[in-house]
Amino acid sequence: MPTAAVRTISLVLVALLARVSPLAAQDKQRPIDIDAFEAVKVVSDPQISPNGSSLLYAVRTASLAQNSRSSATFKAAIAGGAPVAFPDAATNATEARWSPDGKRVAYIAGEQLWVADQAGGARKQLTTLAGGATGPIWSPSGDRIAFTSRVYPACPDDACNATRQKDAAADPVKAHIADQLMYRHWNQWDDGTRAHLFLVGADGSAPVDLTPGVTYDIPPGPFGGSEGYAWAPDGRELAYSAKDSGREDAWSTDNNVYTIPAAGGKPVVITAANKGADENPVYSPDGKYILYHSQARAGFESDRWRLMAYDRASHQSRELLPQWDRNADGYAFMADGRSILLQTTDASREKFYRSTFANGAAGAPQLLLSAHNNSSPTLDHAGRTIAWIQDAADHPADAWVATLGGGGISGVRQISHENDALIAQLKLYPVEDYWFKGANGDSVQGMILRPPQWVPGKKFPVVLLIHGGPQVPWLDQWHGRWNYQMFAAPGYGLVIINPRGSPGYGQKFVDAISKDWGGAVYSDLMLGLDAALVKDPWLDGTRMGAAGGSYGGYMVDWIAGHSDRFKALVSHAGPYNLENMYGATEELWFPAWEYGGPYWDSTAMAQQYRKFSPHLYAKNFKTPTLVTAGELDYRVPYTEDLSFFSALQRQGVPSRLVVFPDEGHWVQKPQNQRLWWSEVQGWLDKYLQPPST
Repeated sequence: MPTAAVRTISLVLVALLARVSPLAAQDKQRPIDIDAFEAVKVVSDPQISPNGSSLLYAVRTASLAQNSRSSATFKAAIAGGAPVAFPDAATNATEARWSPDGKRVAYIAGEQLWVADQAGGARKQLTTLAGGATGPIWSPSGDRIAFTSRVYPACPDDACNATRQKDAAADPVKAHIADQLMYRHWNQWDDGTRAHLFLVGADGSAPVDLTPGVTYDIPPGPFGGSEGYAWAPDGRELAYSAKDSGREDAWSTDNNVYTIPAAGGKPVVITAANKGADENPVYSPDGKYILYHSQARAGFESDRWRLMAYDRASHQSRELLPQWDRNADGYAFMADGRSILLQTTDASREKFYRSTFANGAAGAPQLLLSAHNNSSPTLDHAGRTIAWIQDAADHPADAWVATLGGGGISGVRQISHENDALIAQLKLYPVEDYWFKGANGDSVQGMILRPPQWVPGKKFPVVLLIHGGPQVPWLDQWHGRWNYQMFAAPGYGLVIINPRGSPGYGQKFVDAISKDWGGAVYSDLMLGLDAALVKDPWLDGTRMGAAGGSYGGYMVDWIAGHSDRFKALVSHAGPYNLENMYGATEELWFPAWEYGGPYWDSTAMAQQYRKFSPHLYAKNFKTPTLVTAGELDYRVPYTEDLSFFSALQRQGVPSRLVVFPDEGHWVQKPQNQRLWWSEVQGWLDKYLQPPST
């Protein structure tokens, strides 16, 4: 349990970080629209300087005219003052990283690795690799930089990689040929290249492939970054995450942590005994241990991420926090090595905790920061200044900084102000938490959001939002795609529920959705909706819609065959025919675990595929439904959406199909988002708003 001091700090932070628009400006505020949504600047990747005086952070902006997004890096003084572009306003620099002495910065520009002095001068390009460069991290002495680049594993040098690239681009035949799974992943077909770990001298000496010939990615795709590899404190070794499962790649989650000499040599697996996933190594400052997070159950991508410590002398691993029923999503040693900073999801917020560490053992985590949604912590070398990213449902992400001491966090202040002027113009309510009894009488959490037009005594139509994953929660965050404020803007009250399957409430709660996709979780959603209608009578239960993507799209498809309480539905990228889904998705470990096995397994077929597949209930479809998808979606192939739409159309159910040929599982391009929001809001308005509006 948190100490009294920590509870006090948490309450102080809630007060410090609460964002309330000035009363005088409220009558001039307006609902958010697509132009304002796309104008939001996305702040991320904070990096505090070793001496704690400066902060580098990335800002991503959208251009509707060019239908693209670009990122740049800014540098701000912790003491205050206007931020400046780094290295200059003309360079789109990303992944900026301080050298250990704080005198230089490595960054990516034009898909290559550069280095400059801390003021942005004395710039030098370090790579010209055909496969580009990403994810730079400095060696402890500052003489070398590790990064990754895509190569053809059989190529002995970069000239070979360049030739292979050129030949592939020039070949008029673009056929995909596969001899084994996984032949495509997320939104890309396997082109034969792999991400390898490279080293380059900070003085500009030639880059060296540290893992030549390996046929796996470092780190595993599709989302891994520089958190997947790390330097030992003496600079003589690196550790990295990878998966080398051969033909089992598509149905195995056996990611491992490897070590390799910085001078070159054969990689060594240090986590082979565990057949679940092991990832993201972090060396202790004294070099005795490597922290990593691990999942015990093979084939289950949503098992609890345990915090592990590998003893480099004994070559043994142990779990550090076996009684802590939360995920070790992020972790870092404090400067003295006697405590660990932890990031985890808890009850719809990303929070920071601190745990003591000594002799390979850790103490119970103590809460440090719980207000709103927090991520990407970064510490100065002394461990006294912490910077991080914070956002909330009513405010986009910004960089924040505070002092970290023995008693907790103090002196909290906002460093970046990229969106303050824009947000001041908008009427945005924060989410309101509520709890209710779920399907098994257990406690389930939801959030309610008021529309910008809200006034006492007036009723507003309702939209139930259903998250994907399914083991991914709704957070108190400014979502870049399923943005709560955009759903609420036309005048809708939102009910946002974290049913069983959602992380942040213990692993038993997460496990409860597997092999029960249309069961208790459906009851959680309906019970939570009922509880919200009772709690807030301004929610109009006679005018309700539901919307969801991925698993949320599945649930919308399921609702279409099991409920007539909604007047409109929106389904995006939802599994519809579970047998087809198994055969076409790329990460086969997912349906194998969630559905109990492949569809040719008679038990899985009887208990899952023929019980919980929405297509089996197509005869019950009556609710007007909008169906959206991306053709480059290889996680939930868009043919699932086509099949759902066909069933709706053949039965005369009002329905509409929107397919984006240049999008994957997520709709991300600015103009595509404009169309998507126009279609979604238009569909809900058609069936939920009075004709006069």
